Amino acid sequence: MFYQMTLEMIVEHGLVSFGIPFSGVALKDLCLFVTELTKWNEKINLVGFKDVKSIALELLYDAFFLYGYVKESESILDMGSGSGILAIPLKILNKETKMFSIDKTLKKIQFQRHIQRTLKLDNFSPIHDRIESLEPINVQSLVVKAFGSITDILAKGGRHIRKGGHAYLLKGKTQEHENVDGFILEEIIPYALPDSVKARTLFVYRKH
Repeated sequence: MFYQMTLEMIVEHGLVSFGIPFSGVALKDLCLFVTELTKWNEKINLVGFKDVKSIALELLYDAFFLYGYVKESESILDMGSGSGILAIPLKILNKETKMFSIDKTLKKIQFQRHIQRTLKLDNFSPIHDRIESLEPINVQSLVVKAFGSITDILAKGGRHIRKGGHAYLLKGKTQEHENVDGFILEEIIPYALPDSVKARTLFVYRKH
């Protein structure tokens, strides 16, 4: 289906599939993000996928799925954010959200800062550091993709969530839930991305 589609068509298809309202500016910015990520990736290996369509289908669509759960969050922390594949699309889709994007790899944060400058993203903070080294940030929502075990994520990232806030953890099909002190598992949501057979799971924990 996607073989003859342009990047803009693929991005728009994802937004429509998840029922996300969007402007022409947001669509343009999302396409620019994917295009720039592909260019940088050719030189410094930021993500495993090498072409714009794979990056959009396998990475950007995950952010679109997650948007439905965090769109009302006034502040979000993307832990182990890599190239900003969650943080940047979520910020583009909701300019009012205060976004913190943290990763220990400098070249990935440098790419995020490039996107921040290019798209003039306000209240977007790409931070080069380890999550456990930072003073508590006190955000409403923590979002995480591909960062160790659930216990490890909540041990390192949980202290940055305010009481009553949530952690949204994107995991694979085979991930089992884990009980973690200080957190209540509220939902386990199986999902698949549009036109993909790869099963995924979203775990939603609330801090009490």
